[in-house]
Amino acid sequence: MKKKLLLVWAMTVTGLSPMTAQEMTTEDLGIFNHLGAAVGVGTTGISVELAAPLTSYVAVRGGVNIMPAFKYNDDFRLNYKLDGTAQRVVDEQGKVLPDKVSIQGKPSMTTGHLLFDIFPFRSSSFHLTAGAYFGGENVVNVYNKDDGALSMVSEVNKALIAAGIADPATHDNMIGVSLGNYFLTPDRNGNVKADIKVSAFRPYLGFGFGRPVPTKSRFTCNFDMGVQFWGKPKVMVEGNELSESDTDGKDGGVMKVISKIAVWPVISIRLVGRIL
Repeated sequence: MKKKLLLVWAMTVTGLSPMTAQEMTTEDLGIFNHLGAAVGVGTTGISVELAAPLTSYVAVRGGVNIMPAFKYNDDFRLNYKLDGTAQRVVDEQGKVLPDKVSIQGKPSMTTGHLLFDIFPFRSSSFHLTAGAYFGGENVVNVYNKDDGALSMVSEVNKALIAAGIADPATHDNMIGVSLGNYFLTPDRNGNVKADIKVSAFRPYLGFGFGRPVPTKSRFTCNFDMGVQFWGKPKVMVEGNELSESDTDGKDGGVMKVISKIAVWPVISIRLVGRIL
C-alpha cells in the first residue's frame, strides 16, 4: 500500500499521469516500427507527408508539396519597332492595333520530396536534414492573359515579313513585347509565352525542430528551414534560352529577378501526428 502511495505521489510531483507514464520514448523508435503523418504550409506550398523512424537518431519522410496557383498580372506596352515604310504598310492594313497587352504569370512548383532528419541528441527535437526535392523543370510560366489577344499584331507582322520589310531574325520593323532586353513577338495564334526552367532534381540541406513521429504526445508542431539547390534558372522563349544580358533590361520584371536565384529558400511549419 505504501509503495502505491509513493508511486502516485511521485507521479503527481513530476506532473505525470498514468497515461503519460506509458508514452513512447525515443528508445522505442526503431526501423519503420512507427508511422507519422503531417500537413504543413511554407514556401514550397501546402505539404502532405508520411514519416517513419530508422533509429532514434534518424528518421525518413516523404511527401508532396502543392503550390497554390496564385497569379501575377501586369500590363506591358507593345513595342513598335517600325520605320516610315513599315508604318505605311501598317496603316494600309486599316486595323486598330492595341498599345498594350495584359501579361499573366503563375508558379508551377508542385514537387515531391524525400528527406532524412538526423538528430544529434537522442532526447532533443533539434535535427539536421538532408535529401532532395523533385518535380517539373518549369517553375514560372508567363503568357498573355487573354488567349489570342495579339492575333491582329501577328497578322501585321506576317504582312511586313511577306513584303520583305520586316526581319524576323533581328525583329526590325516588327511589333512585340520587350522582355528585359529581349524582343518577343507573338506566335501565329497571337500569343506570347515565356518560361523559367530549373533542375528537376533539387538537393536540399536544412535544419529544424520537432520529430516527424512524436514521442511525448500524439500531436505536435515541427519547424524547418533550409534551401533547395536547383541550379541557375533558364529563361526560355520560343524554345530558345535567353542570355543574362537579354533579361537584364528594365522591363525584365519577375523574370529578371527569378533568373538570378540559384537556390530556393524553404521555410515550413507542419502539424504532425503519430499514426502507429
